[in-house]
Amino acid sequence: MYSILIAEDEELERRFLRHLVESTGGPYTIAGEAATGREAVELAGTLQPDIIFMDIKMPGMDGLSATRLIKEKNPAVEVIIITAYGEFSYSQQAIKYKVADYLLKPVQQEELTACLNRVTAQMSGERPALEKILDTAPSIYPQATALVDAIKYQNQEEAIRSGNQLVDSFLQEAGWPSARQIAAFAFEFLVLAGQGLLANGESKVTLSARQNELARLINNLQSVADLRVWVERVITTHIRWLQEQHPGMDQAVIRRVKELIQKNYAGEITLTRVAEQVHLSPAYLSRLFKNRTGKSFIDYLTEVRLQEAKTLLLSGEMTIDQVAEAVGFQNNSYFTAVFKKHQGLTPSEFRRRQKGHGFQA
Repeated sequence: MYSILIAEDEELERRFLRHLVESTGGPYTIAGEAATGREAVELAGTLQPDIIFMDIKMPGMDGLSATRLIKEKNPAVEVIIITAYGEFSYSQQAIKYKVADYLLKPVQQEELTACLNRVTAQMSGERPALEKILDTAPSIYPQATALVDAIKYQNQEEAIRSGNQLVDSFLQEAGWPSARQIAAFAFEFLVLAGQGLLANGESKVTLSARQNELARLINNLQSVADLRVWVERVITTHIRWLQEQHPGMDQAVIRRVKELIQKNYAGEITLTRVAEQVHLSPAYLSRLFKNRTGKSFIDYLTEVRLQEAKTLLLSGEMTIDQVAEAVGFQNNSYFTAVFKKHQGLTPSEFRRRQKGHGFQA
């Protein structure tokens, strides 16, 4: 018989988990129940259970902290985390604290039964199943900045491209992944997608509630094709949530681009550099800017430079070469050609005519 400790702060949840365990008909006995993380640590030391069902969120000491303390004293005990999805990063902390497996709320009978079967099968001396699975999935956090930023700034095209790149990286390491490996990667990906919302002020509680349905769909992912479809759904759903909360995001991006142009027009400012500053791809920013302003990025930049050039020309304190350099043109000839194209006059002619007529540009 395997002895089990249930650590869950809600009494009804504890009763429900007890019922599910007893309904499996397997070789399990409930050794005890804990309502707090601290109590779980104390009972684990007293009862020495084989398996612990540990709720991730409990008053005082959370489930992961309790798991760490329990594992320090008894590395052999297997801990199964129970969580409402969105509360922690499985890829980093599950391995760190040697968690054996996880269950997503609301816990289903068939999922709990399968989970116990997996864990007990691993209790013959092998490493926990989840740890082995996650070992085969790449640590996608260091390479996922582009995904998070793209979601944060509602750049769906870039987000989908980044998402597919992360899937490709996963496949390079995992080869032909099993459904469980796909699920492990998917959990990591969902955590990442949520960072884009958290960065825009979404609360963790609300995010967890929003993501629950997407998390439940992970159990249905049986192939790489399923995973790619699900990844795109995650991205489009998160961006839609943000658009509902922040309908003026595009305008904010355009304002920021204009500010960057105004501050840096005298230097070697480019669409690519500005796109990096606002966390968008150059192609997407180019289309967005044109759609929102009616002008291309380079046309707007040229307008800003020429307006400043006219002010400097009328001041009479700088040569044409100096004016050209001051507003970001590489040489006099190019500056003169652009100026004449837009104003119908060369810089010298403009200066003479404006001063002769006594009015400003």
